[in-house]
Amino acid sequence: MFNFLSSSQTKLAIKKNHTLAEEIKEGANFAFKHRALLQDDCHGFLKVPIIQKIINTMWFANKNNEGIKHHTHFKPFPLPALALVLTAIECCIDEWMTGTHADIPFMVQNYCATYDSHLKCLQDFDEVTKEFGVLNGIHTRIFEDGHIHSRVAALSMQLQNVVSAQIIAVAIKEHQEGSMMENEMD
Repeated sequence: MFNFLSSSQTKLAIKKNHTLAEEIKEGANFAFKHRALLQDDCHGFLKVPIIQKIINTMWFANKNNEGIKHHTHFKPFPLPALALVLTAIECCIDEWMTGTHADIPFMVQNYCATYDSHLKCLQDFDEVTKEFGVLNGIHTRIFEDGHIHSRVAALSMQLQNVVSAQIIAVAIKEHQEGSMMENEMD
């Protein structure tokens, strides 16, 4: 996703990997679809494809995943879950900080502060953009894209076993007319 050079162990490749890891971690550059050296030039916040890919894998792989089974909790996609995804991505980048790949366990004691930082950043972003609905729009899109990925029929399109007001009115009328007719027949 971030174009680390995994097949080469040359000094140049190691240096490039190390520099890339530092650059994409700087200012959460990894959370932007279009990264740039200057953060003001970045755009597509929270639209980098790896975010949706992780979310689809974790919560929307199929109809039995949590994002579908508990859709009321996932629409819009929850802020803490998005902070967790950003933290996991940052852990993956940390695995390249030396310039070569080295597994790093994704553990609470190692990444709790990182998670808290991402959550606070998202909350602050939401607060500043709330009147425009920016983060809510992003979260809704994440849910909708995940739902499509799961290949489950749209929730609003699923058949509902609901008795409409019209059916109820007709049933009441039939009952009343039927009761009167039954009384007249006696």
